[in-house]
Amino acid sequence: MNNDIILTEFARVINSDRYQYTESDIFLMENMQNKIAVFDMFFRKTEDGGFAVVSGIQEVIHLIEVLNTTPEEEKRKYFSKVLEEEHLVDFLSKMKFTGDLYAIQDGEIVYPNEPIITIKAPLIQAKILETPILNIMNMNLGIATKASMITRAADPVKVLAFGSRRAHGFDSAVQGNKAAVIGGCFGHSNLITEYKYGLPSNGTMSHSYIQAFGVGAEAEKEAFVTFIKHRRQRKRNSLILLIDTYDTIHIGIENAIKAFKECGIDDNYEGIYGVRLDSGDLAYQSKKCRKRFDEEGFTKAKITLTNSLDEQLIRSLREQGACVDMYGVGDAIAVSKSYPCFGGVYKIVELDEEPLIKISGDVIKISNPGFKEVYRIFDKDGYAYADLISLVKNDKDKEKLLNNEDFTIRDEKYDFKSSLIEKDKYTYTKLTKQYIKDGKIEQDLYDELFDIMKSQKHYFDSLAKVSEERKRLENPHSYKVDLSSDLIELKYGLINKIKNV
Repeated sequence: MNNDIILTEFARVINSDRYQYTESDIFLMENMQNKIAVFDMFFRKTEDGGFAVVSGIQEVIHLIEVLNTTPEEEKRKYFSKVLEEEHLVDFLSKMKFTGDLYAIQDGEIVYPNEPIITIKAPLIQAKILETPILNIMNMNLGIATKASMITRAADPVKVLAFGSRRAHGFDSAVQGNKAAVIGGCFGHSNLITEYKYGLPSNGTMSHSYIQAFGVGAEAEKEAFVTFIKHRRQRKRNSLILLIDTYDTIHIGIENAIKAFKECGIDDNYEGIYGVRLDSGDLAYQSKKCRKRFDEEGFTKAKITLTNSLDEQLIRSLREQGACVDMYGVGDAIAVSKSYPCFGGVYKIVELDEEPLIKISGDVIKISNPGFKEVYRIFDKDGYAYADLISLVKNDKDKEKLLNNEDFTIRDEKYDFKSSLIEKDKYTYTKLTKQYIKDGKIEQDLYDELFDIMKSQKHYFDSLAKVSEERKRLENPHSYKVDLSSDLIELKYGLINKIKNV
């Protein structure tokens, strides 16, 4: 084993693609390192054509914190191992982040092409953060957004994230469960997620626990009784018995009822008690279990359903009238199974206050130039009506918005798709916040991100302001995300300049 380098947190900072350092070497040789660049991190589309849920801002800020606090000698140890250019190693070893970071907070609902993170910093500082930022944000956004889809399908039944074993590695398991909670999950099963974020983990038993007591009905009942005996007085006193090891209807549910009776567990029990079904016809079996529980007076017994669930299967179970108090969802959330690559990008949009644009034959890939921020506009009923992406400086629509004046928003491609925003008939909020200024973290804003349940509450509050038509999981009603008039003029002015050369 190579012990020359112990992988510390700083390894995450340089967890990059080599081209970022190849380019940085050229920037340094050409004396471009002090040019002030603006990069936007955003996404172009979602799985269902609707919105995404932000998660990962805390980790990105911590990434920069690590860059700034890691001793020079440790940085040099890393860089000298992977880079041959001594002048670049020396520059990077001494470098700290001295720029600004703007972001839309964890738990916020966002739409395609909105800058979720904006980095404004000297060129090399901004450039080398590309892969680490995307590595964090694509995973977090993907899982939080998938959790949102699944919890919306399940509502009002709660969802637990049970996918650590299927996650793509350690960070995916730990941060992913946190992202799932932000996206609406009631809880999760991961110990390190609890340790790192203070979110209590959940979990009772597996099939192997039951099998450890032998084979057959009597062994299963012994496993249940033993479990109840040892766990009923614990702080985590959830007595959820897994009943499908042998035969759910003829053995499992009957053994569960016998075990609860033998151990004196009934509706007066202060904790949670009940069963989990993990295979077979979940709708049919859940109804049979509910009937048996009610017949025996266990009206408060809970039924949890698991087994490769996703939003489609959950919706089907609802349509079939399944009797369920909790869903446990694994890989569908843990790896955003049906949409595993979220597709966020990181694009330069300005250099030394000169706006930059990327043009592509794929219209979706044409970038929005300039240093920008995002505002959300609400109608008189309090529902989100439209988002306005404006320039930070010299933007007439933004000034009208801030002064509560009339102004018009329009689709950048179709002039006839426009809406008049009338004074005194709207409210707004600025989604873009500054978390780092001149390399210094805005501590109060950063500290808020550590309260994961506050981020979840922000998500639920934001979701409540989205109309029902826009929350549909299939063909959601489109939401207006418009560029300000000045931004449209800038964008198409640059396009025309390039095309007319």
